[in-house]
Amino acid sequence: MRLLILTCTIVLFAISAQAQSAISEGYISYTISVDSDIPAAAFLSMGSSLEIAFKGEKTKAIATVAGGTNTLSAVVDHKAQKGLSLMDVLGKKKALILDKDKLNEARANLEKAAKNPMRRTEDTKTIAGYVCDKVLMKDKESGANIILYITNKITPKGDPLAKYLVSELKGFPLGIVVRHEGTTVRVMAEKVSSRTPSDGAFSLSVPSDYELTTVEGLEKSAKKEIEKNR
Repeated sequence: MRLLILTCTIVLFAISAQAQSAISEGYISYTISVDSDIPAAAFLSMGSSLEIAFKGEKTKAIATVAGGTNTLSAVVDHKAQKGLSLMDVLGKKKALILDKDKLNEARANLEKAAKNPMRRTEDTKTIAGYVCDKVLMKDKESGANIILYITNKITPKGDPLAKYLVSELKGFPLGIVVRHEGTTVRVMAEKVSSRTPSDGAFSLSVPSDYELTTVEGLEKSAKKEIEKNR
C-alpha cells in the first residue's frame, strides 16, 4: 500500500511538473461551450472545439462547430507573410488566400482589442495543469464583459501576433469567457502539449476539393444563404 501511494505521488508530481513547464512551441486544445437564450447558438456549440499549434514561424488554428460537421482552419507563415484559410461549412468547401494586407488587418484588430480596459485580479484558476491569473476586460465597442485566464508559461516566439498578445496581457490566454446580451461563450483549454504537428500540417497548398474564393465571394455566398432561408 505504501508503495502504491508513493508511486501515485511520484506520478502526480511528474504530471504537475510537465504541465507547468514553459513552452514556446506546441499545441493547445480548447473546448467551446455556449449558454444562450437563442436555441440555435447553443445547438451549434455542441461538440465545438479549437486547436492552435505553434511551430517555428508558422501557426495553425482549427475550429470545429456543431459536432465537427463544419470546420474552419487557418495556417500562417509569418516569415513569408502569407497564409491560407479553409472553410468546410454546410457541405461547401472554400479556400481563401491570406496575403500581407489580411495579416496586417488581423494585427490591427488585435491591437484594437488590447486597448480595451483591463483589470488583473488576485484570483487564479488552474486550467490544463497551468495556474492562470484572472483578468477582467470590457469590450468598449460591443459592451461585452470578458474574463481572461492568463498563464506566463506559454510564449510562442515565432508568431508576432501571439508575441504582441502576450506582451499586452502579460501572458497567454488558456481560458476566455465572454458574456453579452444573454449569451455566454466559454473557451477553455483542456490540453497543452510541447509536441508539434508535422511540417505537412502547415501546408499552404489549396486542396483539390476546395474552391478558391475571395472575401467578396464569401460575402455574396452568405447573402444568398440568408435570402434563401428567409
